[in-house]
Amino acid sequence: MTSLRLPALLLPAILLLDPGMALAQKLPKLPPTPGHRVGSVAHDFALKDLNGQKFSLKEMRGQRVVHVVFWATWCVPCLQEIPHLRATYEKYRDRGLQVLGIVVDMNQTPDVVRAVAHDLKVNYPILWDEGGEIQDRYRVAYIPHNFLVGKDGIIRYTGTTLPSNYEALVESLLKDGSPRPASR
Repeated sequence: MTSLRLPALLLPAILLLDPGMALAQKLPKLPPTPGHRVGSVAHDFALKDLNGQKFSLKEMRGQRVVHVVFWATWCVPCLQEIPHLRATYEKYRDRGLQVLGIVVDMNQTPDVVRAVAHDLKVNYPILWDEGGEIQDRYRVAYIPHNFLVGKDGIIRYTGTTLPSNYEALVESLLKDGSPRPASR
């Protein structure tokens, strides 16, 4: 009986040494699901800018890297971020970057937003989220809130500040879509 136990005990040890010998079932790779976190497919939206032009995130998929930022005119950190976003957009828009500023619909009017955007020389579209539906879908609790979405529609960065390697991340997403890790 001892001779039967020895092979039974050796088999698991051999399989641990050479996992290729074990027959394992491959799990299917599931595609990313829609969401608001890094690695999720960015929730689609279609919003109009302050001039009535429609912008659809889904229509940009496959063509553009999209930086979505939720902001407000009364938010000091939001206003401090605008010059950096404006400069980055100017530098990379011809290569495929699209910045979309989504106004948080709290104590603001389109006229005030339009005036602030004009004063700060905002050069990217400002979208109006009437009723805050998109803000809710993205679970935005603090502003500014930034989402950097690759051409494949996958969220590559999310945070209340721009990543410390922002331009490098934009560059890598514009080149081939395989981003460097984002850091704060």
